[in-house]
Amino acid sequence: MKTILSVCIILLTTLNSISGEKPKAIKSDIKEVSVFITGAQVTRVGNSNLNAGTSLLIFEELPYNINSQSIQVSGKGDFAILSVQHQINYIKSRQISQEVKTMKDSIEMLNDLLATEKDLQSVYSEEEAMIKSNKAIGGLNVGVKILDLKDGAEYFRQRLSDIKIKWRAAQKKITKMQEDVTRLNSQINSLNSKDNKPTSEIVVTVSSKSPVNGSFTVSYLVNDAGWIPSYDLRAKDINNPVELTYKGNVWQTSGEDWDKVSLSLNSGNPMLSGSKPSLAPWYLYMAYYRDTKSKGVASMARVKMEENKLSEEKKVSDEISSKTASTGADFTSVKENQTNIEFKIDVPYTINADGKKNVVEVQKISIPSTYEYYCAPKLDKDAFLLAHATGWEAYNLISGEMNLFFEGTYVGKSYLDVSNTNDTLDISLGRDKNIVVTRTKLKEFSKKNLIGSSKKETRSFDIEIRNKKKQAVNIIVEDQFPLSTNKEIEIEQLEKSDAKINSDTGIMTWKFELKPAENKKLKMQYSVKYPKEQNIILE
Repeated sequence: MKTILSVCIILLTTLNSISGEKPKAIKSDIKEVSVFITGAQVTRVGNSNLNAGTSLLIFEELPYNINSQSIQVSGKGDFAILSVQHQINYIKSRQISQEVKTMKDSIEMLNDLLATEKDLQSVYSEEEAMIKSNKAIGGLNVGVKILDLKDGAEYFRQRLSDIKIKWRAAQKKITKMQEDVTRLNSQINSLNSKDNKPTSEIVVTVSSKSPVNGSFTVSYLVNDAGWIPSYDLRAKDINNPVELTYKGNVWQTSGEDWDKVSLSLNSGNPMLSGSKPSLAPWYLYMAYYRDTKSKGVASMARVKMEENKLSEEKKVSDEISSKTASTGADFTSVKENQTNIEFKIDVPYTINADGKKNVVEVQKISIPSTYEYYCAPKLDKDAFLLAHATGWEAYNLISGEMNLFFEGTYVGKSYLDVSNTNDTLDISLGRDKNIVVTRTKLKEFSKKNLIGSSKKETRSFDIEIRNKKKQAVNIIVEDQFPLSTNKEIEIEQLEKSDAKINSDTGIMTWKFELKPAENKKLKMQYSVKYPKEQNIILE
């Protein structure tokens, strides 16, 4: 510690000898914050009266973990900025926050109440001792009347009971207050562990020919901040476009609160390297191995290739406010830069340095959509509503989780993957119980026969779809025929109800419109022939 103090004193002495005067602290306020996927650029503004000649100005009590390479200083006035220096002040930690001061006041008040309750307990104990020491009735040679004995016993019982009850009540209060004091002290220790960190300072050397009033703008990057994109997707009904609410979950633990600042969210990430990648030679070579089954030697080509993968954190956020109230999206402008997208919000925001996520609404987008239902009754009897959104790539979206709402009801979560290169974005809006689907095995057509050395089993199913909605719907229904993996297993497709069949997968697909209150029946039937000594699971 003595060494650190000596270094700081020498530094301050050197600075004084350069400027010829004591360094002048500038009070500055945070005006703008641009939050990246990881990190944030903070912009502060301050004013100072400059004397003629060379002066040293210090922006004090800045976060400890400033990225020193990112510091920028500009000014307005008739002066010149000669140099900018970043330094750590190990002597002066950040001032005690108002939150800590409030908790310390609460602890002091609780300690006063604790002392009062403990004093009351002492009084109760002394009164109990006094009653017990004077409980004799009459004297050694004097008898006691029955009525006097009863009155005395009644008095002792009532008074001692009252003392015990009051003592226990005081003890409960004491225990509760001690727990509150412990919790407050733990919280204070947690906050102080941050507040007691060293602070950062930016020292600016300026030169002026005459006294002048100058204004300064300082910006720097902090690492302990970021935002996570998320979405609310709402479909009013199957006749309207989907409404997509674009949100940012902003957090920071930089060590300073951002109080009523001009906030913008940026899709860039300054923590990633800006250097272009370079391809290395890609070599193929032969590798030999021994085949333990055939005891022979075979060769194979092995390919080695390296690739970098970038990933983004995905979180879920809270639901936004009602339609009648204005949100951040109503005050947001979008700026498309050369390498990133910036959403600037024109209402002030406060983001405290507590690591909690603050939901900031960025955009509201109406995306043209078509709807259809999908069902695979072999796996699930419910029909799922799908929205096919087109033109989504024009809205500067980032991959993130979605909360899904259909007809005003929350239906679940999904994930918006903007790495999808398709023009149409397919979104599942969950189950719709108004489309009723059943799949029934027909026993009279499902049978097993012996044919020589083989068995032949037949399976038949009815699929029924009923539309209970008031409007017509488009629906896709899928089932499947089994596929053979052995020439001794012969499969015959007997009934498919005009389904389209993928010969590689055996999947059957029906696509049709279902009118209101309409029922549609589909039928599938197949047979499987295989050696009778074998067993095959057909369902």
